[in-house]
Amino acid sequence: MRQKTKDNILMVILGITFFLNIIAMNLFPPIIKGLIIIGWIILGIGALFVVLSIVTLRRKGISKIIDSGVYGVVRHPMYVGAMVMFFSHIFFGQNLIVVISTIIAIVCCYFIILSADQRNIEKFGVDYKRYMQKVPKMNFLLGIIRLLPHRNRE
Repeated sequence: MRQKTKDNILMVILGITFFLNIIAMNLFPPIIKGLIIIGWIILGIGALFVVLSIVTLRRKGISKIIDSGVYGVVRHPMYVGAMVMFFSHIFFGQNLIVVISTIIAIVCCYFIILSADQRNIEKFGVDYKRYMQKVPKMNFLLGIIRLLPHRNRE
């Protein structure tokens, strides 16, 4: 099966899991109300990644490797943001349906990221491989730490 077809299937699964989560969150009220606050914080962090990646892509385009801003923190901020936003659903839904659906969605995002890396290697070649060495795939904490100025200790 062609990679584009696989990616399209993964995107359909993402859509299904999203709507399944929304339905389950509305059918089954949360058990621990305080977890909803944590869910909103996590959702906001994920949304920030998505919005920053969209703004960056609109400003800089997709014809070259973008290695600044949020793309200097992680290589796939839009998908990382989606994964984080899906994770927040667990705090809103607090039921097994949402947990299973969220795990499926996060796995789908991971496979889409792997596919995107492969497409970008084909498109940009060795420059993208250098970018891969410099910027983490998904670990935004490591990406932030790498951006911090390092001081020489004597």
